[in-house]
Amino acid sequence: MKKHTYRIYHIIISIIFVSMILGGCKKDTTDPINEGNKTIEDDDSIVETGEDTDEDKADTSKIKEYAMHMGTVEVEEELIYEDDFEGDSTLFTGRGAAKVEIVNKSKVGEKSLYVSGRTALWNGATVNLSEELKDSEKYIVNGWVYYEVGPDQIQFDCKVERNNNEYLSFASAMANKGEWTEITGSIIIPEDTNTASVYFETGFAGGELIDFYIDDVTIKHEIAKVDRGDIPSLKEFYKDLFSIGVAVTASEIPPDRQDLIKQQFNSLTPGNELKPDAVLDYAKCISDPKYDDNPAVNFSRVEPILEFAKEANIPVRGHTLVWHSQTPRWFFTEGYSQDANAPLVSKELMLKRMENYIRQVLEYTQTNYPGLIYAWDVVNEAINPGEGDENGLRVKDSLWYEVVGPEFIEKAFEYARKYADPDVKLFYNDYNTEETGKLLYIKRLVKGLQDKGLIDGIGLQSHLTMDNPSLVDVNSSLLEYGELGLELQITELDMGLKSNTEEDFLNQAKRYKRLFMFIKSIHESGAANITNVTFWGLSDDISWLNKPSEPNYPLLFDNYLLQKPAFWGVLLSPDIPLY
Repeated sequence: MKKHTYRIYHIIISIIFVSMILGGCKKDTTDPINEGNKTIEDDDSIVETGEDTDEDKADTSKIKEYAMHMGTVEVEEELIYEDDFEGDSTLFTGRGAAKVEIVNKSKVGEKSLYVSGRTALWNGATVNLSEELKDSEKYIVNGWVYYEVGPDQIQFDCKVERNNNEYLSFASAMANKGEWTEITGSIIIPEDTNTASVYFETGFAGGELIDFYIDDVTIKHEIAKVDRGDIPSLKEFYKDLFSIGVAVTASEIPPDRQDLIKQQFNSLTPGNELKPDAVLDYAKCISDPKYDDNPAVNFSRVEPILEFAKEANIPVRGHTLVWHSQTPRWFFTEGYSQDANAPLVSKELMLKRMENYIRQVLEYTQTNYPGLIYAWDVVNEAINPGEGDENGLRVKDSLWYEVVGPEFIEKAFEYARKYADPDVKLFYNDYNTEETGKLLYIKRLVKGLQDKGLIDGIGLQSHLTMDNPSLVDVNSSLLEYGELGLELQITELDMGLKSNTEEDFLNQAKRYKRLFMFIKSIHESGAANITNVTFWGLSDDISWLNKPSEPNYPLLFDNYLLQKPAFWGVLLSPDIPLY
């Protein structure tokens, strides 16, 4: 085992799109709009909303034009831990029932760490680095994994356990049997971390708990000195139109990110910490029969986000109260049993659990953070046409539907309206909302809730790619939903991009610019009451779209929090051409 310190310095040169700035880009009205097969002449929606497609004539009467510039970053890396297992001892220990030993098998050299005796997926190899891993600092972990017996392919995960009860995923890799596979990722250690361990485990392997090997583990502390320059504020740019939000998790708000969030955004969404699996307290639920119809809750995971929002005076969107996903099955079972075959409770009992859960969440947030949460996604992703329900509701993987029936949606809104403060807005939230079939079912659902005074708005997630959906379809759907007269909020915006060349980033910026010109035009025309646009994450490195060995670049800031061309596209910069 080796443990020492050294420093490496990198200078990341800012990317300047010289040709774009000097040469610009002349509009050719015969070119495709890059939205399927339509050309600009075919795009009736632009005419319908009063949009001027000539970038030189873009409406700037209410906003200031900004010339694009990029920043610079100086990166310092400090190696805080490494182990090639070539010695006779290691700081790694078995996690749970797992046992570890140094053996004569290696990727490079002669030895590696062998992990065996596992009785659960979370059993693996762990190393305590409580002294080395500091609050709010970023670390890069790299290692190699290998297995000989089991399925042809399996997922390996590297995680951090903090404070002995919270588990942070940050690195995964799909490994093939008999091949050494690299696993790497970065993590920002949350504030108030008292203990921290890095550990390796496997995912589900078809019922098998495989033995595996680990080799060449390194952990580096990364310090980035960033100079973004004098950049404008998104929230100020759009202050007369709608608020601009960002989704964060508790591990994503160290001081440097807090400063950028305060500068750029005036709405905040907890990405995971207000979902049922983060709030429900299983240990307490099973501790006393009194919790059988009144589930116990715990808000420790969301408190850092709410405290930050309160201090920064940033209003919060609550996400989400009722969702088929990230709600544990035991919440629906008799006695809160975790047995895979445990019977589900009656409809009557489940409705009591639902009401008391919603009541407690709203009472806690409104009592401890009065006025902070201005809107709630009450029900999330309940529409999935083609599963047999006449109203297009999700059937196959929804325990809410299975236990309560289709009326669970209306009951959720009924309870939310009952316990929410009068000025809190209630939303239905979903994805692929521009698809024609889904749009019609969503409008039908929402209209029924609207007629009963139970809903204030629709959340349109808007997870886009570079090719889909068509912005023409997005534009048309905004007009369709706008007909209901409710608030519209784009709640989870990102734009998936799997390559990071200069050309790719420029094309992403163009698409973002066209999107925001559509949104701006629709709002100003009064065709739809768009009140918020929220980006699903602050920077590319923490996006949910990142997969093992497949990075994604969907957001406005890169992993060093430098503004990308996409940032300037959202600001409608004249240096970003439309096509």
